[in-house]
Amino acid sequence: MSGLTNVDHVRVCVIGAGPAGLATIKNLAEAGIDDILCHEAQDSTGGIWAYSDDAERPSVYQTAHTITSKRLSQFPDFPMPDDYPDYPSNRQILAYMRAYETHFGLTRYIRFKSKVADVAARKGGGWTISYEDSSGKHAHTADYLIVSSGHHREPSWPELPGDFSGAQLHSAHYKNSESFAGKRVLVVGGGNSACDIAGEISRVADHVSLSIRSPQVIFPKIVGGRPVDVQLAKLQKPRLRWARDFILKAFMWLAVGPYQRYGLQQPNFPILSRHPTLNTAILDHIRHGRVMARPGIRSSSNTNVTFVDGSDGDYDVIIWATGFKLSVPYLNEICGNWPDSIRLPLYLKMMLADVSDVFFIGLIQPIGCIWVIADLQAKVAAAAISGAWQRPDDIAARIEREAHRDAKRYKASPRHAVQVDGREYSAELENILRSARR
Repeated sequence: MSGLTNVDHVRVCVIGAGPAGLATIKNLAEAGIDDILCHEAQDSTGGIWAYSDDAERPSVYQTAHTITSKRLSQFPDFPMPDDYPDYPSNRQILAYMRAYETHFGLTRYIRFKSKVADVAARKGGGWTISYEDSSGKHAHTADYLIVSSGHHREPSWPELPGDFSGAQLHSAHYKNSESFAGKRVLVVGGGNSACDIAGEISRVADHVSLSIRSPQVIFPKIVGGRPVDVQLAKLQKPRLRWARDFILKAFMWLAVGPYQRYGLQQPNFPILSRHPTLNTAILDHIRHGRVMARPGIRSSSNTNVTFVDGSDGDYDVIIWATGFKLSVPYLNEICGNWPDSIRLPLYLKMMLADVSDVFFIGLIQPIGCIWVIADLQAKVAAAAISGAWQRPDDIAARIEREAHRDAKRYKASPRHAVQVDGREYSAELENILRSARR
């Protein structure tokens, strides 16, 4: 079937043609499911990896690279080119995804510039998908719905006390450093985007401060001459879980030293209970004075910002690198209360207990590459839709057990609502696929 013509009904509707969406289409087709239509709001595939200068179009910033290594970021059945570096650039990842799309013949299933506005459950099962394209508003039905539009959609903006008069933007709209030349910039956040942006802007700005509210684990991307995720993979074996935190803290002490030496707070929690930041350069920028470490914000007045330790500074602009809310706006009847949730009611972060014809692919936050694990999720969804695997009857109880386990492992916050142990989670999915093959 062609995704470029109008249809009244399809067996499977996929929303989003980023890396997770492409993996979903490929695995559905491999399972013999050919009646697929994928809606992609943009004019091409790649999701946020398709860089755009348009501030309103979600995309990575101009100089973005992966935070997971090439070896652990490639699909098992489609290796990256030999000449790719350890940490490929956004342009290389986009080229890789486009090659994947071409190799597996996925374009024919995708309707471009087709934005889904609403999805409603049909009485008796299935879905009605309302969408808009260049020719107007339309709708079609589907037996199954797969949401693969990611979780970097709705920026999270914390409240700034006071009346700051400078410019403000979210990291979702940051594209490059050019417009910050000669300015005093405050970057708020301690994650990968915050550290990348602060370091990049420090090369052109008059001054850059990085405000991190709570302790943050920052790993260098290269350790012992090898990518850090390759090194850490050695600790992911279940029998080492009891000693993992001790080993990681010893490793960080040798690789980084006390965080106080950088003006940062020392983490006082199990390292993998919160999503770490992988950044080689930011600690170097701090020690060289190119970036000033600051604690959380207390208040603001005009262009002045006061921090919780009583220090203050004047800034022309604040960049909020404070993450995203877990929202699926076109599926509010199911996901309406997700943005502020610290736990989602999903089995394996992909299936609801009481709705068997919808799957969420890529709605995870592993310490590792999302789309490699999304590939496994897509295989499970394809097995369920094709009948090769039956959903368990006790999904509600399994969701409760997973929530109880994760509450012990991870910080209770919206940011960690979809956190998974990549190795353990992949093993769970692979067990399902083995049972499906049997």
